[in-house]
Amino acid sequence: MNLKGVLLTFYIAITAFMFINLEVSIPLWSSFFLTAIILFSITAYHLFYEKGYSPFLSSFIVFTFLFFLAAPIAQINSFESFETARFSNNFPFRESTIIYTNILINIFNTVFIISYILFKQKVLNNIKIENQIKLNNNNKVGENLAKVDIYSNGNKISLNKKFDIYSNIKPKLMTYDIINEFNHDQKAYTQGLEIYENFLFESTGLNGKSSLRKINFNTGEIINMINLEYEYFGEGLTVLNDKIYQLTWKNRIGFIYDLELNNIGTFNYGNSQEGWGLCNDGNYIYKSDGTSKIWKLDPNTLEEIDFIDVMTDKSRIKNINELEYIDGKIFANTYQQNRDVVIVINPSNGIVENVIDFSGLRDKVLQKEDLDVMNGIAYNKGKLFVTGKNWNKIFEVKVYSKN
Repeated sequence: MNLKGVLLTFYIAITAFMFINLEVSIPLWSSFFLTAIILFSITAYHLFYEKGYSPFLSSFIVFTFLFFLAAPIAQINSFESFETARFSNNFPFRESTIIYTNILINIFNTVFIISYILFKQKVLNNIKIENQIKLNNNNKVGENLAKVDIYSNGNKISLNKKFDIYSNIKPKLMTYDIINEFNHDQKAYTQGLEIYENFLFESTGLNGKSSLRKINFNTGEIINMINLEYEYFGEGLTVLNDKIYQLTWKNRIGFIYDLELNNIGTFNYGNSQEGWGLCNDGNYIYKSDGTSKIWKLDPNTLEEIDFIDVMTDKSRIKNINELEYIDGKIFANTYQQNRDVVIVINPSNGIVENVIDFSGLRDKVLQKEDLDVMNGIAYNKGKLFVTGKNWNKIFEVKVYSKN
């Protein structure tokens, strides 16, 4: 039950308690009960049907309840004898007068709420919204900012409001078949994976175990490897124009290497707080930071120039991890999302178009204590390869729709 339901239930409970203990004639009891029913209706409208919160109506409800319902009933219940009873204002108890007063109060409350609703509806109908939001398939999903000018009775009010846009399509579910298997270092805590000029480049993580590797893909032989200093937790990588870009997790710094793994530079993060995954489309670099955002980087300056929010038709997808750009889409692992899946993202708007379910793939590798989640996607010459953290195999897979 939400807060509104709790408030209405509390009102009913308090009112019921008052009427159970009210021992008066039926006409007088009924006049108070009618007041309670009308006030209940006004409260229900205010909580569940009114467009926009009105502190005025809240105050009116509280005032009416306290002074025209709770207070007189409490005083009547305290009287020992109606014949000599007087209210706190020294007004004598007369049943006919109280009934007449309650009738007037009920008429006023009824006329008031009807007038209030009609007046508010008239005001809302006169509001002109100058800037209307029109959405199409080119709109980015995720957080957006609406700027609206509202005109009412010659006055202008400008509003800025942040809101989320969800995808207008439901992701297509896909599954996989294993085509081939390749050896993989079972001690490699894979954070980034990419094939470039027939070599496999891999970035591994954990402080004191992070590395960058150049590997013979067919045999699994490590041709060259450099270890990162202990302070750096290695993350994703990508290769663009004969340069290798490698992220670190929380140090807010990335490294640049040539194809022989010689360090030739560094770059700093912008608005993104952490480094998780990297990929590129041949022109731009894309970077995940563990949130729902994927940042677009200028390859010359490594400046974050834009971003997308990754969304489905129902939710925002967080923990976006290792990335691979394939045929105009971004394939992404999601870290610690209860199952091994790869999501396929439209890089122009952030919409999740496909979800590839890799359930059961982890069961096909060597089972050991430090076995971790699926992480690592590579693509080469029309073939898709996946692996995981401390997996002893890389799998070539074919994906297809479950339907």
